[in-house]
Amino acid sequence: MSSQKDHIIANLDNWPITKFYEKRSEFVHALNEYTFKRLKEKNTDLISVLEKTIYMEKQRVKNKPWKVDPPDDKEYWRSLARDLAGTTSQENREYIAEQMVSRIINRYAEEILGGFSPKTFRFARKTLTSVFKRLFNKIKFPYVIKAWGTKSDLFEKIKVTGSIDKVRSIFDKGTVILVPNHFSNLDSILLGYAIDSKVGIPAFTWGAGLNLFDYEILARYMNRLGTYRVDRRKKNPIYLETLKAMSSLSQHFGLNNIFFPGGTRSRSGAMEKNLKLGLLQSTLEAQRLNLQNGTNKKIFIVPVVLGYHFVLEANSLIESHLRHSGREKYTRIKSGTSKIKKTWVVVKNLLRKETDVRIHFCEPLDVVGNNIDLNGNSIDQTGKKVIVRDYFTLDSEINKDNQREKVYTQILAGKIIERYYKENIILSSHLLAFVAFRLAYNQFDGISVYEMMNRLNKKFGIGADELHGELSTVIAQLKIKEIEGELMLSDVVRSGATETIKEGLDKLGLFHQTRPLYRKNVKEIGSENLKLLFYYHNRLSGFGIENFLDNASTNLNE
Repeated sequence: MSSQKDHIIANLDNWPITKFYEKRSEFVHALNEYTFKRLKEKNTDLISVLEKTIYMEKQRVKNKPWKVDPPDDKEYWRSLARDLAGTTSQENREYIAEQMVSRIINRYAEEILGGFSPKTFRFARKTLTSVFKRLFNKIKFPYVIKAWGTKSDLFEKIKVTGSIDKVRSIFDKGTVILVPNHFSNLDSILLGYAIDSKVGIPAFTWGAGLNLFDYEILARYMNRLGTYRVDRRKKNPIYLETLKAMSSLSQHFGLNNIFFPGGTRSRSGAMEKNLKLGLLQSTLEAQRLNLQNGTNKKIFIVPVVLGYHFVLEANSLIESHLRHSGREKYTRIKSGTSKIKKTWVVVKNLLRKETDVRIHFCEPLDVVGNNIDLNGNSIDQTGKKVIVRDYFTLDSEINKDNQREKVYTQILAGKIIERYYKENIILSSHLLAFVAFRLAYNQFDGISVYEMMNRLNKKFGIGADELHGELSTVIAQLKIKEIEGELMLSDVVRSGATETIKEGLDKLGLFHQTRPLYRKNVKEIGSENLKLLFYYHNRLSGFGIENFLDNASTNLNE
């Protein structure tokens, strides 16, 4: 979809996120009470919880201070420790502990929850349009006025496909949770821009690392764009409970969310195979809260698959993956290239080249993994309508059952992963990287990927004819799989090996300083960076594509 959909709610003042933050103080009060209740249910001894929290926070303040931390952070936790230690009787100690826990919860709630300003959002719209026009379009000389490309050019580059009409249809029938895969720091911003500018639905809230708020200008705008702050340094029980309660309760209050069920960016470049069940379970809890409070308003889960021909952070991500997974087997060899030269190459490529991105909205689900129709009804595998209330009912009453909700969460996670693989659009760059890397690897006898990286740190090549032949075989098999509904192909891949190689070489990791693949001559395809080639290859690991190659690699260490 290259065109822009009309907005389902044109006036920003009427957006759900605007109305939610207009009642921010009311929500913070509800969050404080709800978090305290959850803590009491899980812990009979709040004093121990408090002591652990104070100790962990004092260590954080001492060992990992950030500029964004409150000025009174160190003294705040010291004073709590003194007050708790100064209590005399056990009864008074328990009362003081409860008061302290409540204060800490409120402190965390105010820190986590941001705000939303329609005025700031309108400014962000214009700014991001300019930024993305520069990122996805090449400079057009001598047309100075439109050198960065037009908005229409940009919309051609941001390709949005999938269940768009269904997502628009169910938006006013419940709370929508977008659950994308996660590869780049651009993901949240790009997805937020696309749902507003192309899909035509109001803004969502999303979590941003608190470290990003160290930058004053960035913090100023992010605080007004509906983001909530996540501090990954804080592992204490009160903070974690507040964060979980925030997720569940905000959905219950009707705040549409984006969160990444994989938890963090994929270091290897591979699609997520294991999801963070804690985040997903918050959707089950929100649905139960809705039912317990007398409303059948649904929580809708929409998996989203993002596809890039390049990831700006790919070098650092794959390096992190190889060091972590390879340990002593992997030896890092620095390139020796100066930072100035690296920066210049990136800037030069940004000016001269252009790319595109795929955003695919998968079929929506309810919180127990059933399909959803255009009216928001849940449909089971047999095609029959089902009532979500029944999944939470025992003896005619809506009740809380942690074990039952854990099982539902596992089912939901499985359905999301299934959607990721079936509705991922296989791009020319990823398929080219997959086949090329496998051909390179097959030239070695039984070595690990880490040893291969150590041996082939410099330039390396493979036969162009062999690559074309293997790609032709693979594409023929993939077309059969697409007809069977097991995966999706881009138009270029569907057109054959010649076009796949042409576009793949042009777009694969095009903004990197060293190229994962390039044409050395008519007979040979070269690689300047095998680690990057491995990274983009990994995007299609788990699809079974290696089974279609003549010499399938069976011992590739991924």
